[in-house]
Amino acid sequence: MTRRLLILIAILALLPACTSATETPAVCQPSKIQISPNEFHEIQADMKSEGEIWALLFFERAHANEDEKIVWRITGEGDKLDAQAQSEDGLILTPLWKEYHGGSNWQRPGQEWGTAFNFPAPGCWTITVTRGETTGTISLDVLGSP
Repeated sequence: MTRRLLILIAILALLPACTSATETPAVCQPSKIQISPNEFHEIQADMKSEGEIWALLFFERAHANEDEKIVWRITGEGDKLDAQAQSEDGLILTPLWKEYHGGSNWQRPGQEWGTAFNFPAPGCWTITVTRGETTGTISLDVLGSP
């Protein structure tokens, strides 16, 4: 009986070392997607400044090697929108195209621009959008090609 108790104590002493050595890698924490009043998927950006940024997604799930359209509403000053996507590995993409929209039925604050990105690989991509002093980010879990 004493030998079994010593073996059990030894096993229990080794368990914390085993579990800490086999940590699982971090999983992408994509931004929360909600349904807009016009039935599209949208994300409210995590702000890095004052102001407000919204992303209207023209896809349900982003896929690698496909042109993915995103429309932005952003408060702030200035006639220029800057956007870039960055992978977990540090690869930086600029939009395939970017255009100002003069009008829309999407009711969020600020002015509106359309963009498209083609993510070359699956994974977690963070898109940073800036207009003047207004800056925010969204994160997308980009899936492999369907």
